[in-house]
Amino acid sequence: MTTDLDGPCPNVGVDPLSLLFALPVAAAVFDAKGALRCANPRLEQLIAEGALPAWPVSRAHERAVLPASPEGLAGEAQEVFAGIRAVLEGEREQIGIELRGGAPGAPSCEISVTPLRVDGARGALVCVRNPTAPRNKPGTVPIESFLDTIIDHVPVSVFIKEVKEFRLVRMNGHYEKVFGAPRSEALGKNVFDLFPHRLEEAKWLDRMDRDVLEKGEIVDTPEAHIVVPGLGDRWLHMVKVPLKDEHGVCHYLLAMIEDITEKKRANEAVQKELAWFATQRQLLDVIQELSTPVIPVHEGILVVPLVGTIDSARGAQLLEALLQGIERHQAETVLIDITGVPVLDADVAARLLQATRAAALLGATCVLVGASPDVARTLVAQGIDLGDLLTQRDLQAGIHYALARQGKAIVRERRERR
Repeated sequence: MTTDLDGPCPNVGVDPLSLLFALPVAAAVFDAKGALRCANPRLEQLIAEGALPAWPVSRAHERAVLPASPEGLAGEAQEVFAGIRAVLEGEREQIGIELRGGAPGAPSCEISVTPLRVDGARGALVCVRNPTAPRNKPGTVPIESFLDTIIDHVPVSVFIKEVKEFRLVRMNGHYEKVFGAPRSEALGKNVFDLFPHRLEEAKWLDRMDRDVLEKGEIVDTPEAHIVVPGLGDRWLHMVKVPLKDEHGVCHYLLAMIEDITEKKRANEAVQKELAWFATQRQLLDVIQELSTPVIPVHEGILVVPLVGTIDSARGAQLLEALLQGIERHQAETVLIDITGVPVLDADVAARLLQATRAAALLGATCVLVGASPDVARTLVAQGIDLGDLLTQRDLQAGIHYALARQGKAIVRERRERR
């Protein structure tokens, strides 16, 4: 794929030199005629140090060009020359060449040549990398294809602005997905042109760009909210980089924007779900507390009404609530009312006996009251032995029994006749 540095607008283009200065490798750009249009300081330093003897052009001339033929060039320089020519003439799409170091002890270099459109014609981007430098992980795009990658292949929106009026001079296809506007309509415009009806938002975006320019360093904004016509609310992760020349002057602003709207909404959905679960947990705790109430009805007498099915969780809760109630109220008798329990099987009976024995260790006596005829038949049919667990017909009988253990009784007050 050939990267086109010529924007569709006649007077709007990207100075490749500014991009070359942002590259972490030595690089140069040749036009279709083989003229060296520009090179970054990293490449010039390699040549000055003699670390690149195979360079097929001379930097002594004001406008260095490739020679007409490889004659007179060293063997490796001929290979580089042939690679550049092959890419310029469309014979190859990409070429990689490994060269030995020039100066004594200098490391070898890797040279890659990729097509790059310059002045409307097929040029070439040449990058030089020390192979001992850290490489990209397998599967990632090589750094030599930076221009292609940064503009057209990264999964985020990338665009470049000139810094005089902060007008867009280049963007990739993801720009259209994020901002919902064709690139042809956005090129040459600034934020005030793009958001004419949202002045405050345009001022905010313009101020962000100017802050990057004033600071002269990369600015990372993890989350920014904008409203895009036709798309609604969008949340963006913005990284803006000032592109400087060899004198430290910034001519362009590079921005990389990731649309994190779906991630944010998914995160909000997760937070809402977690909050819902927390609320349900609180409600469940309240329900569990209400499902096993311990009610003091008289000094030393507690009533524990049970309703519904008694599973292992409720059995453990019954035991905990029973022991806490006995200790808190100094109870002597606990009436366990099972009027609302539809089934009393062996497992439930075992849990009730466990609670009874635990209560006895605290000096309290448990009495089972309210067994229905169906429960009674089930106990007999299954041969369930309640052991030493005392029983009474109903809650009223249980209260009379508990009072009798204290030497008390419920009596009807007699009214004197007048």
